[in-house]
Amino acid sequence: MRSQKDLIDALLRLAEAQSVADENLNRFRGQLTLAYRIRAVEETLLDLFSKAKVSGTVHTCIGQELTGVAIAAALEKEDWVTSNHRCHGHYIAKTLDWKSLIDELLGFESGASRGIGSSQHLYRGNFISNGTQGSLLPVASGVALYNKRSGCPNIAVSFIGEGTLGEGVVYETLNLGAVFQSPHLIVCENNYYSQSTPQSLGVAGSIEMRARAFGWEYFESNTWNLADLLAQCAQAVAFVRQEQRPAFLKIDTYRLKAHSKGDDDRDRGEVARFEKVDLLNRAFALSEFRSQFLFINSEVQQYVTERLTTGTILNYEEYAIDQLPRKYSNVPESVVNANIMLVKALNSGYRKQLEERGTYFVGEDILDPYGGAFKVTKGFSSALPKQVLSTSISEAGLVGLAIGIDLAGGDAIAEIMFGDFVVNAMDQLVNNASKFHHMYGKQFSCSVSVRAAMGGGRGYGPTHSQCLEKLLVGLDNVATLSVTSICDPTELIEAIAGLNCPKLILENKTDYTSYLFQPPDDLKLVKVGGALGTIKLGPTSGRIDIVIIAHGYLARVIADHYEQIFTAADVVFELVCPQLIHPFPLQHLARSLKRTSYVLIAEEGTENFGWASGIASQLVQDNQNVKVKTVSSDPIPIPSNRELERKNLISIDKIIKAIRSFRKTND
Repeated sequence: MRSQKDLIDALLRLAEAQSVADENLNRFRGQLTLAYRIRAVEETLLDLFSKAKVSGTVHTCIGQELTGVAIAAALEKEDWVTSNHRCHGHYIAKTLDWKSLIDELLGFESGASRGIGSSQHLYRGNFISNGTQGSLLPVASGVALYNKRSGCPNIAVSFIGEGTLGEGVVYETLNLGAVFQSPHLIVCENNYYSQSTPQSLGVAGSIEMRARAFGWEYFESNTWNLADLLAQCAQAVAFVRQEQRPAFLKIDTYRLKAHSKGDDDRDRGEVARFEKVDLLNRAFALSEFRSQFLFINSEVQQYVTERLTTGTILNYEEYAIDQLPRKYSNVPESVVNANIMLVKALNSGYRKQLEERGTYFVGEDILDPYGGAFKVTKGFSSALPKQVLSTSISEAGLVGLAIGIDLAGGDAIAEIMFGDFVVNAMDQLVNNASKFHHMYGKQFSCSVSVRAAMGGGRGYGPTHSQCLEKLLVGLDNVATLSVTSICDPTELIEAIAGLNCPKLILENKTDYTSYLFQPPDDLKLVKVGGALGTIKLGPTSGRIDIVIIAHGYLARVIADHYEQIFTAADVVFELVCPQLIHPFPLQHLARSLKRTSYVLIAEEGTENFGWASGIASQLVQDNQNVKVKTVSSDPIPIPSNRELERKNLISIDKIIKAIRSFRKTND
């Protein structure tokens, strides 16, 4: 690998050899003027930060302004642009709205994201940026693919820096984009430094060959040969639009300021050499540009001075409201289940979403004749092939793709084949889907659904058997739901589709083959709170000694062993099975807690800071007289050996033992 000095020397020679001559700069007055507007704003933002008028951080694009200008010149209004932490220039070039950028960093409601996102998180129309490296790449690919399949000619363009090439989601997107032929252009601004890490230490191999290896069309240019830059950007955009397939554009450039604020360890002499060949610095030295540039400076300063005295901030009470379902009915209704397997009911319910809502299903191995690992999607691709996207093994990529479909105006459900692998998509869930609504000032919603098959009991071993609710139920602004064979899921699926927030749908792989529950004559099965409601199973009359709360397949196991638990523990109990496990509908326990103060919360996930612990905390805080215990699986990896697995997982014996412990405590 070449040394950083060799790389920088070669870049400088390129800049000097291809740079626009002074006498020709006037040919590009429009582009240079817009680029200087971006620079004037960036310099002002750095000054405001030094005066503590801007919080957080500021990643300026000084030296790189022409990349956004050249790309924007080739775009149509409805084309999408996704960007990264260094997004200011891209935003101004795409929207021409520099004032809302300044307002955003000043924290004012009139800002691009209403003062919430600040420097890295901008949203306006079809422009969106996020600070997590590469996270918006599969989202942009999903936007582009949805547009293509909807007959819309607009494309998606994504800006990244070469440092982002270390992120795995880049390669998931390159692969998925090629497989689905998404009209998606990735623009790599190659400035030879990844924050403080020289390219020689952080980027191995060839950037070009990365793109070509996945079959993406490849273009390249630099920010010193402006005629070539404009031509290559126009050609790349035209290729993606006309051919309706992806392309990659590398633009060599150089950042003249620090990565953010003042963190710059580069040799000052090296930076000075690039300042000398910088086109905007050279244009400023020419009289035909100077007066116009000085006017831009004064205009920006005047605007900032005025906004510092007139800007207002978003009302926090309005901002703090999330999108989760928190209004619950307490009206009970009888539950009558058909005599069919849960997997058949799920298949029917989800297929209705494809047929009636035009929902896209995105996941691994979901095409016919296979129809998914657990056959929930069997028949979908035969009936509605354009709406079923069977992906590579790319959990982050496929969830991002589904988020992009949703962002573009579609409806999407992403499937995680084994719930254990949802951890590979956590960046998409945590830093994209869950935050979009609040982070961009509540200007839009992300309503994507992500399904995951959880649970043990089938001998699949440590990485294919976990219940990971403890990692999922704490995601802000994400509704987490648990399917159970105690109740036909058809109404639940329809209600989930109507929720205006991101949704996680947990299904248990062992429960798929269960026939829907048929209660014995001496027990009543009711649902409280409608389609998203809580299911209750208990005696038709008389006392109850304890409430047992459990969700999903575990609730079904408890229901099937009601008589065994009653006999062995000598208690009459009511089983409470919430379908909405976050936010947990505490109101649905009100009637039950009037009949007993004893509550056992059972979960298949492991103990310590899990779902059961969270519900127990809520109960104790709101009901001082309630006596609560929890019981879970053991907090170690799940063994594949069936006998050891049985001892590891929660069981009826462990539940009976936990019930008996109430009596010991009282004694």
